[in-house]
Amino acid sequence: MNLRQGAWHIAKHELTRDWVGILFTFLFSLYLALITIAVYNDTERIMSWVLDMIFIVTFPSLAFVMNKTTMRFWREDTFTGKLAEWRTLPIPLSHLVIGRMLQLVMVLALVLTLFFTTQYILVDRLHDHLSIGAYLLFALFWYFYALSMAVLYVYFEIGHTGKAYAMFCYISVVVYVAICGVLGFFNAGIVLGLLDGLEKGQWWFTAAAFLVCVITMYLGYMIIKKRLKNRHYTKKITVSS
Repeated sequence: MNLRQGAWHIAKHELTRDWVGILFTFLFSLYLALITIAVYNDTERIMSWVLDMIFIVTFPSLAFVMNKTTMRFWREDTFTGKLAEWRTLPIPLSHLVIGRMLQLVMVLALVLTLFFTTQYILVDRLHDHLSIGAYLLFALFWYFYALSMAVLYVYFEIGHTGKAYAMFCYISVVVYVAICGVLGFFNAGIVLGLLDGLEKGQWWFTAAAFLVCVITMYLGYMIIKKRLKNRHYTKKITVSS
C-alpha cells in the first residue's frame, strides 16, 4: 500500500467511525453561524470582537470531530492509547501523520462550507455588498488560518500526553481571548477589517494565508513524524476498530 492509499485508508476509517461526531460538529458550526449574524449589522463595530473571538478561537477546533475520544483525552489519554495500538501494526509513520492531516482538511472544509454558506445567505451585508468571488477569498482566508493552527494542535494531540495537550489548548484559548480583547478595546476587528479589504480587492491577504498554510502543513508533517518516531508510548488502551 503506497503513501496515498495508506493515508486515505486511515482518514476514511476514522471519519466513517466518527460520523455521529461529525454531525455534532456540523450542528455546532451552524449554531456559531447563526449567533454571529447580528454582529455584522453593528455599524459602530462595538461588538466586532465577538466575531474575532469566534473565528480565531473556534475555527481551528472545528477541524476536530466532537466524539468520546476527544472529550475524555485529559482523563484517559486516549490519543496515546490509540497510537500505542497502531504502532504495533505495520503502519508507516508517514501514513499515520498524513492520514491525520487529511482528516483535518476534509472535516474543516465541510464544516466551514456550512458556516460561510449560511452566513452569506442570511447576512444582508455579505450578499448585498460583497461579490461571491470576494466572499470566497474571505472564507478561504479563514480556512487556511484554521488549518494552519489545527496542525499545531495535532502536534500536541498525538505527540504528547493528554494532559499536555489539554494544557496547550487552555493556554491557547487564554492567549486568543487576550488578543481579541485588546483588538476590541482599540476597535480594530480582524474579521470586519478583512472584509473591508477584500471588498476593495485586496486579494493578497488570502494568498499570504495560503502560503503560510502550505508551509505549516509541510513543516508540521516533518515535525510530527519525527516526534512520533521518538516519543514513548507508555499508555496502553485497547481501541476498537
